[in-house]
Amino acid sequence: MISKYTSVFNTISISSTLLYLIPLALLTGPFLPDLFLSIIAIIFVIEVIVKKKFNYLNNNFFYISLLFCFYIILRSLFSADPYLSLESSLFYFRFMLFALAVWHLIDHNENLLKYFTLFFLGSFILALYDGYYQFFNGVNLFGITTPSDRMSLLFNDKLILGGYSSRLFPLLIGLILLNFKSNQLNIFLFCTLLILTDILIFITGERTALALLLLSSVFIIFCISKYKIVRLLTIIVSLTVMIVISFLSDDVRNRNINQTLNQVGITDNSSQIYIFSEIHQSHIISAYRMFKDNPVFGKGPKIFRTLCNDNKYNYDSNSCSSHPHNSLVQLLAETGLIGIAFFIAAILYVIFIAFSHFISIFRNGKRKLSDFQVCLIACFILTLWPIAPSNNFFNNWISVIYYLPVGFYLHSMYNKKNDKKNTQRNL
Repeated sequence: MISKYTSVFNTISISSTLLYLIPLALLTGPFLPDLFLSIIAIIFVIEVIVKKKFNYLNNNFFYISLLFCFYIILRSLFSADPYLSLESSLFYFRFMLFALAVWHLIDHNENLLKYFTLFFLGSFILALYDGYYQFFNGVNLFGITTPSDRMSLLFNDKLILGGYSSRLFPLLIGLILLNFKSNQLNIFLFCTLLILTDILIFITGERTALALLLLSSVFIIFCISKYKIVRLLTIIVSLTVMIVISFLSDDVRNRNINQTLNQVGITDNSSQIYIFSEIHQSHIISAYRMFKDNPVFGKGPKIFRTLCNDNKYNYDSNSCSSHPHNSLVQLLAETGLIGIAFFIAAILYVIFIAFSHFISIFRNGKRKLSDFQVCLIACFILTLWPIAPSNNFFNNWISVIYYLPVGFYLHSMYNKKNDKKNTQRNL
C-alpha cells in the first residue's frame, strides 16, 4: 500500500516544494513551517522504510539526536506535569528527521539548491521590503499597526523580524555564494542586500538580533576565501548609516542605545549591573534555583513556566515567564547536566571545526571548509551562542530555523567524505 502511494506521488517533488516554502512560511508564525517540516519528515521516514535508505540514519548526528530525544521524553514522563512537558519533548524528533530529510532531498533533487535559493531570496527580500515599509509607515504591508520601535513578521504580529533576518542571513549568504556567478551586477546586488539587511536588523530594535548579525559577520569575514573586503566594506557602510539613523531617530536611538544601557545598569542612575536586564536576571536566578534543586536531570522540558511561581524558586515579581530567555540556562533548569551535555557537545564540535579551519589556513594556506560550509557554521554559532537572550529552546518556530541549516551541512560534509573515498578507490 505504501509502495503504491509513493509510486503515484513524486515524494521528492512534494517535499522539495514544501521546503522551498518554509522561508516564506516562517513569516506567518510557527504553524505553517512546523506543518511543512512535519510532512517532509513523515515522507522521509516512508522513503527510508520503503526504499531501505538506512544510510541516512547511519551517522553520529542521528545517533546523538535520537539519544537526546529519548532523554527529554523520559525526563518529561517523570516531571511535575508530564502532559505539559511532553508537549515539547514527545515529537521533538521531527526536527532531527527534517534535517536528515533535507540532506536526502539535496541528494535526489539536483535542482534543489538552486530553486531553494531563489525562493529563499524572494521571501527574504519580501521581508526586507515589509520591514522598511513598517519603519516609514508604522504599519506593515497588510495595514497592521506595529510599535514605533519594533517590527513584526509580515503575516504575524510577533515582533521578531530582526530574529528572522539575523538567524537566516548566514544561510542565505552561503547559498548565494554557492549558486550565483561572480559578475559585477551580482556583486553590486549582493552588496546592496548586505547593507539593507544590516540596517533593517538595526532599526527593528532587536538588540540580540543585531549582536548575532555582527557575530556571524565577523566569523564569516575571517573564514571565507572570497568577498572578505566586500563584506568588511558593507559593514562599514552599514555602521555609518546606523550612526546617522541614531542621530535622526529618537525611537531607534532610545531602543538600541539608551534602553540597552538602562536595562544592563550602565547609567548614573543604576545601582547595580544586571545580566542582560533586571527581568532577564530574575529569570536566570529562578532557573538556577531549579537547577540546584535537581542538577542531574533538571525539572523537565516546558516546566519552568509552572515552577517559577513556586516560592522555592521564585526570586521576585519578574521571575516568571514561559522560559528563562537563554538556551543554556533553560536546558540547565529543565534538562539538567545530562541535557546540557548534548548542547555543550554541539558547541565543542563547532569550535573544533572552526578552529581546525583556522589552523589549516594559517599553517598551509588550505581551507578545510568551503565558503558555503563557513556560512553554515555561522548559523550554528548563532544557534549555540550561550551569552545572549534567546527564544524558548523547544519553540516550534525557532527550532525550524535551528535545524534548517543542519540538513545542508550534513549533505556537504558526508558528500565530501564520499568523494574522498571514491577518489582513493580510483587511485
